[in-house]
Amino acid sequence: ETTIGIGGAAESTDMVLNIGPQHPSTHGVLRLRIVLDGERVQHAEPVIGYMHRGAEKLFEARDYRQIIMLANRH
Repeated sequence: ETTIGIGGAAESTDMVLNIGPQHPSTHGVLRLRIVLDGERVQHAEPVIGYMHRGAEKLFEARDYRQIIMLANRH
C-alpha cells in the first residue's frame, strides 16, 4: 500500500478511541476500544460485562434456600 501526500500530512499515527458506555443504568452496556489509522479502523475491541454484579460467586458458598433469597434481590 502506498500513501501519497505532501509534507507531514503523509504520515499517519494511530489514534485510540474509547466509545461508551453511554449511561451506567442501560442494559447491555458496551464499550468499544477502537484503534484508528487515519480514517481506517485497524482494531476494534468490544468490552462487555459492566452490569455483572458477581451474584454467581455469592451463590457458591450458600445453600439453595439462601440462594433464593439472594436471587430475589439481584
